[in-house]
Amino acid sequence: MGTTQGRAITGPTAEINVTPMIDVMLVLLIIFMVVTPAIASMAVLPKAKTALPEKEDRVTLGIDATGRYFLQAFGRLLPVSEGELSTRLRSAYAARPADHVLYLKADQRAPYGRVLSAVDAAREAGVSRIGAITELQREPARRE
Repeated sequence: MGTTQGRAITGPTAEINVTPMIDVMLVLLIIFMVVTPAIASMAVLPKAKTALPEKEDRVTLGIDATGRYFLQAFGRLLPVSEGELSTRLRSAYAARPADHVLYLKADQRAPYGRVLSAVDAAREAGVSRIGAITELQREPARRE
């Protein structure tokens, strides 16, 4: 048989087995990946206790739960893509030079990034103020 050169092996060698640690880390990673979107969607936007009646002549930008944009101006409701949002807002405000107020009506389940993109597009279009449209919060009936 072959001979070993150098020092001889006298006892068992210690090896660190990292496989269980990697398994635990992967399980934790999967748990965090599943839980993180659920935590982000728990944000519920508040309702206002006072609300003003809607005006027909104002420019309103709606964002539905899926993130689609709808522009309501001059009595018409038009679906608008994100790319043409700034251009459409600019043309809507061309007819009303003094009133550059945009009313934003976003679903509480709308992606927050889509709301921020709408605000950026409004600023690019020259909107001076942005108002949020909310629903009136109903007080529960009191029992006496």
